[in-house]
Amino acid sequence: QPTIQPMQQPAIQQPAQSQAKQPDEPTTFDTAHTDLIHDAQYDYYGRRLATASSDRTVRVFSVDPETPNSQPRLEATLSGHDGPVWQVAWSHPKFGSLLASASF
Repeated sequence: QPTIQPMQQPAIQQPAQSQAKQPDEPTTFDTAHTDLIHDAQYDYYGRRLATASSDRTVRVFSVDPETPNSQPRLEATLSGHDGPVWQVAWSHPKFGSLLASASF
């Protein structure tokens, strides 16, 4: 009488612990905004971060994408809006280093 053999599972190699890609941990830092942050945008190269806030300012930080866990450094605080700043956007580098901000 024939016997049924269980199917063998192919061996799956698990990457070594040191080679396993760990998920990126979110970076948190104090932006020094005094109210809610509505938007945050990196520039094209990921080297600068602009934040828009209800405190009527835009803050620009330099970031180092090559260094894990490095803290952003404040480059500029832009003021002049009469109300909350809702959105920021960087231009494409072919147009220079331009930052637009919107409030109403």
